[in-house]
Amino acid sequence: MKKATMKDVARMAGVTQPTVSHVLNRTAPISDEVACRVRQAVKELGYRPNANARSLKTKKTNMVGLLIPNISNGYYADIVQTVEEELREEGLLLFLCNTFHESVLEKKYTDTLIEQNVRGIIIGYGLADESCYASVIDNEIPTVTLDSKIVSSKKEIPSVEINNETGARAAADHLFHIGAKNMCFISEPLFNRALKKRYIGFKERLDELGVPFNQELCFLETMEYDKIEMGYNLGAHVLMNKQIDAIFASTDQLAYGVIRRLKEGHVRIPEDIAVIGYDDNSLSKLISPELTTIAQPKSEMAARGTQMLIKMIDAENMEQENLHIVLEPNLIIRESTMRLA
Repeated sequence: MKKATMKDVARMAGVTQPTVSHVLNRTAPISDEVACRVRQAVKELGYRPNANARSLKTKKTNMVGLLIPNISNGYYADIVQTVEEELREEGLLLFLCNTFHESVLEKKYTDTLIEQNVRGIIIGYGLADESCYASVIDNEIPTVTLDSKIVSSKKEIPSVEINNETGARAAADHLFHIGAKNMCFISEPLFNRALKKRYIGFKERLDELGVPFNQELCFLETMEYDKIEMGYNLGAHVLMNKQIDAIFASTDQLAYGVIRRLKEGHVRIPEDIAVIGYDDNSLSKLISPELTTIAQPKSEMAARGTQMLIKMIDAENMEQENLHIVLEPNLIIRESTMRLA
């Protein structure tokens, strides 16, 4: 069977070839009625555009880049899935980049995405190499950041983030209300805005509650590696400090590691030490004890960020107040902090 051409699609839909091209590449406003006829003709004929030819002509591919630290982290796996689903509905494909928080990889991937003429870029966290933001701006590539807000003197980069400071304050309130007096904060390296906000929010709220933040009970890892192992290792500091009666871990995976270490040290959770995490990963209600955590609307964040990028690709103007969206997290109370009266 002869392969269908754009000319065949145009003939069946009763339009010109340029109109078919505009509908498929979304390069001009076309009425819904005409666009529907074109898409129906494409479907009936089984027409497949030549991606290489289209890329050469428009100087753009149908790819969207997504930069994340590591897809093995359940938090980022959920974000990838949501972004990919949103893009697929628009006929766009995902170019996934795992950077592992390494500035060299961030720069390499950013340069590669620019060279590949991607339609847009979603940055899923605060990059260590801030020069990457300037690169995408200078190359006029539509870009959105997730869980981070970038202030640039060149141009505003739209963002969707979660109110991490509010989430951390809720964690402090909860531990205070269950009677904790000596609260410990543990975290992976404070590389990005989200983690820094969790640290600041927790510290400030304790001060407001009249429970001064004890810096000696703040254990921060300085290197990036497996988060559960990181939590397990940080748990050793907790075991050496007998006054600690509650832990706020900056991520659920850290909390998993800490809980394992505490159990090995015959510490009862939550009777001896209460533990609260941050993220509400799927495993958090499967471990024992079930983990109290701050749930993030990460799927909503990823969906809204992707929709925002699609509008930018379609050259739709966005109101100023819609350039930066902040979503609120919420506290999920489970067994790891449910102390009996």
